[in-house]
Amino acid sequence: MTLPSDVQDRLTCVANLLARPGQLDGVRIRCGAELLLTAVERSVARACGAEDSDEPAQALLISLPSHVDADVAYDVSQLWHALSRAIRHHGYELTPTAAELAGWHADTADVCAVLQPPLTLSGTIDLPEGTGETAAVR
Repeated sequence: MTLPSDVQDRLTCVANLLARPGQLDGVRIRCGAELLLTAVERSVARACGAEDSDEPAQALLISLPSHVDADVAYDVSQLWHALSRAIRHHGYELTPTAAELAGWHADTADVCAVLQPPLTLSGTIDLPEGTGETAAVR
C-alpha cells in the first residue's frame, strides 16, 4: 500500500536528513520533527474523514478511537505528543537527538501506513455478456 504523496514527501525529506547525521543540529532535528508531525496529522485527518476540515489535531485525536483500533489510536496520540514536545522545546531542555528523530521517523511511517483507509469499491460491475445480470458492489 502506498502512502499519499503529501505524507510520503515528508517521510522522504526526513529520511534525507537522517542520511547525513553529521549535518543534523537541533534546528534541523526540530524541522524534521515538524515534518513528521504534519504527516501524522494529515494521516489522522484522513482516517477520521476530515481531511478538508479545519478541525484541530487534538479534536481529531480524541475522535480517532471511533475510527480505528483503540491501541492504534493510543500509539498515534503518544507519537503526536512526543513530536509536539520536540518541536516546542524550551532552552533549558535537551535538544532531541538524531537517534530520537530516526525512531520517530520509523514510528511515523508505521502509524501512517496503519491509518490508511482500506480500499472500498462502490458502484456497479457489468458481468460478462450472456448472464444478463449486474452485480452491485458496496
